Amino acid sequence: MKPVHKILIASGIAIFTFLVIMGPLTYKTLVPAMKHEFMNHLISVREIKKLQIQNFFHERYGDIHILSKNPLVVQSLPRFSNAFQSGGFNDSAYKQVDTYYGPLLEHFLRQHGYNNIFLVDTDGNVVFGVKRDEYLGTNLRTGEYSSFSIGEVFKEALNNVKFSDLAWCEEAKDFIFMGAAPVYDLANKLLGVVVAETPYSTIDAILSQRDGLGETGEIYIVGDDNFMRSKSRFLTQNTILKLEINTKATQDAFRGNTDIQIVKDYRNIPVLSAYTPLDNLKDVAWVLLIEIDVKEAFYPILALKTNLIIIGTIIGGITGIYLYFTLRKKRVRSNLSMPS
Repeated sequence: MKPVHKILIASGIAIFTFLVIMGPLTYKTLVPAMKHEFMNHLISVREIKKLQIQNFFHERYGDIHILSKNPLVVQSLPRFSNAFQSGGFNDSAYKQVDTYYGPLLEHFLRQHGYNNIFLVDTDGNVVFGVKRDEYLGTNLRTGEYSSFSIGEVFKEALNNVKFSDLAWCEEAKDFIFMGAAPVYDLANKLLGVVVAETPYSTIDAILSQRDGLGETGEIYIVGDDNFMRSKSRFLTQNTILKLEINTKATQDAFRGNTDIQIVKDYRNIPVLSAYTPLDNLKDVAWVLLIEIDVKEAFYPILALKTNLIIIGTIIGGITGIYLYFTLRKKRVRSNLSMPS
């Protein structure tokens, strides 16, 4: 065998070996690293959002506790109660109290971003509301709203600070949280309860920040009744307290587990789901899920595999063509040099 043939054959074997060994080796080395990196990103987003939601509730608990100690609330609640019981909302005594304290409480509401603030006496009478809505003048012990969220938080808040789950507010035409706390005078006598409505938009702002989650990434919350406590990114209709979700991820999260795995989401689409219970929320039992479609999550891996195949095919093709024409050229020269 001529030396040039040996060189060409050796080159062919070397290139073939490279394609056979280096391609799969590169794929096997890079794929786990790429998967690990993206899963860590999803876990980081999950932990950040979990902390933000926990801080949100912690701050709201602090706000309602401070509000219940505010001298404005402590002074005005018994005055509103006495005036209401004496002559109702249209009585001159009530209007006088309202003229003095009403604007101050409205300023407090605007300053802290509440949707509404109510003062309720120990008998359960809603004696004041910054915004006049359906609860005003009703009784939260015996009236029609006693079994509603505001009635439940009032009864609980006679003893401790209490927060409700999400509830619909007809006046605001939106969902709200209700926080309530007992109000005591300087002699530690219970005067009643202050109830503050916090708009859903405050927590929606946390969930709608989806930087780094691509086109199919979604952050959402599910309550222990399996209904969503947030808006779906993919459905136009309202999903809050409307869409029931009972997936493998939510089931595992409600068992107290924190994990990341591939599951089918509420659209029956395979997703990479990073989920966790939302601990330390006290009055609500929620789980948080950070998800992205598997196709998008692992698209770089598919692209890598495709590129390796394309590159290998091109190199193999060029090498084969080069070897073919080189050997053919040598064969032709050999034939021409032979004596006739």
